[in-house]
Amino acid sequence: MTLIGIDVGTTTICGLAVDPDSGSILDVVREPNASGHPAAAPEESLQDPEAILAVCERILARLLRGGRAPAGIGVTGQMHGILYVDRGGRALSPLYTWQDGRGEREYAGGRTYAQHAAEIVGAPLATGMGVVTHFWNLRNDCVPAGAAGFCTIAAFVAMRLAGAREPLLDPSNAASLGCFDLAALCFRVDAAEGLGMDPALFPRVALDYPALGSGPEGAPVFVALGDNQASLLGAVRELSRSAHVNVGTGSQISVYTRRCMQEAGIDVRPFPFGGYILVGAGLCGGRAYSFLHDFFHRTLRLFGAGAAGGGPGTGHGGIWEAMNAVGTQSLPNPRRLVVDTRFQGTRTDPSVRGSIANLAPDNFTPEHLIVGIRDGMAAELFGYYERFGAATRGVDTLVGSGNGIRLNPELRRTFELTFGMPMRVPEHREEAACGAALLAGVASGLLADLDAAGELIRYDENCDAGEGYSPGGNTGGPR
Repeated sequence: MTLIGIDVGTTTICGLAVDPDSGSILDVVREPNASGHPAAAPEESLQDPEAILAVCERILARLLRGGRAPAGIGVTGQMHGILYVDRGGRALSPLYTWQDGRGEREYAGGRTYAQHAAEIVGAPLATGMGVVTHFWNLRNDCVPAGAAGFCTIAAFVAMRLAGAREPLLDPSNAASLGCFDLAALCFRVDAAEGLGMDPALFPRVALDYPALGSGPEGAPVFVALGDNQASLLGAVRELSRSAHVNVGTGSQISVYTRRCMQEAGIDVRPFPFGGYILVGAGLCGGRAYSFLHDFFHRTLRLFGAGAAGGGPGTGHGGIWEAMNAVGTQSLPNPRRLVVDTRFQGTRTDPSVRGSIANLAPDNFTPEHLIVGIRDGMAAELFGYYERFGAATRGVDTLVGSGNGIRLNPELRRTFELTFGMPMRVPEHREEAACGAALLAGVASGLLADLDAAGELIRYDENCDAGEGYSPGGNTGGPR
């Protein structure tokens, strides 16, 4: 028996098969998400849901070759965006993705659609969230005739793979759309009506994870979950003792908690089978390190040593290698630069910009800047972690994922030093798809619970776990 997980990403769609006894990844299939839909304006971001479904069906067929008997199929994918469906579950519109920017258009009185909707709802709403997209469509007569409701793309794929006719959302997907009561785990009818919306168009929410129907080989297909929650499930062995750090283009830190807390700048997201995750996300994140790379590249070109004939080690690859070779612990703390890497602001204050402090003649060097940027990246997420409060009690391990973590051992050590705990990295890179598969295992009864699912996670012993760890607590760069 195998468990299948599918992750519908914005640029890539991934599927994998997991052995429910050993946790081994038996097969991985990836295809680009080339479903872009023609848009009428530059700020629109549209994809073709039927094309996405076709890719998922191909991936599923490849994963089931060789007589694999699936015990369950789980689905996850990009959140926030919506598409409209008819009463038979067929798509009536393109997928308006989380990147759709029409909510930033002016609505009235100098306010955008997103700002007006947030004011009416009395809760933060951002452009790209399903409720904002639906509000724009409603006010501009763009809701398709015959629409019976709307849903996320992951919910659409799960519904269609199961042969169901009505989308069903779990709280993690539902909350990503907006107008959602995190404590009661349901959509707010009052907020929807305040925006002039028909609450009947909002999808139903399932608090457990029922099978929607039978997919290929008669395998049950379960309600889809959000990609952040799936990534945590697919990366973390022990939920109550771990903080999950992801550094790619952006960065975020997630911690599980049983309590629903509210604090500005901290995302609270429902978690499967009860509880929540607290999420702190950096808008810049891994881009900060990329910005530094680009700065060095421009400097080399300015002085005639650029990638075009500037000698060995001066091209893009050579710059990355040189940056990554600078030791995190090679520079004494009192002389370290203090770099604020929030170059693109924060979610609560877009006007915030980065800065460099503690400059002196003896630390105005490329090496100090490299280490300072790494310190700043870790410090931003540690700042969120400190605000998680009681949810961090008992946490003694960092779990890292994303290319920024996997490809940069010195960045891993920076995080270990900053947080004062060791970092582990999963063997597999497809955390979200793996999490969807493991959730299908729990929902099907093949795995006893989420703790049993976590026991199947394998960490990469070649990622030097704990080498930068100091048991004295936070000893990283200056705060």
